[in-house]
Amino acid sequence: MSYATVAEVRALDGMEDVALFPDQTVSDALAYAVETVETYTGRKWEGTDAPPETIRWCVRTLARQYCLDLVSRVPDRALQLQSEFGSIQLAQAGGNWRPTSLPEVNAQLNRYRVRLPFFFL
Repeated sequence: MSYATVAEVRALDGMEDVALFPDQTVSDALAYAVETVETYTGRKWEGTDAPPETIRWCVRTLARQYCLDLVSRVPDRALQLQSEFGSIQLAQAGGNWRPTSLPEVNAQLNRYRVRLPFFFL
């Protein structure tokens, strides 16, 4: 079982537009998401050790966000938007938001993160 497929990412909200999100872009997004998850958790799920559904959800969610960020007209570090309708304050993730800007994904990845034991000498 793989982390996710292009078809699974396309099934997510807002990802159906093939002209806006060509298959290559979605594939690049999946590669980015898998690398982020594996690097942060310190683990690869391969072969007989299939990724848990939670990790698969994280990969799909990160891939979707990657694609949406490519076409967003709102800068990722924007704090406020001004339009003819007024001003809108944008929420920002605070504290240590690594490895992503999506707190719900980070919470799940932290559950699977491999931490090296440390010893007091």
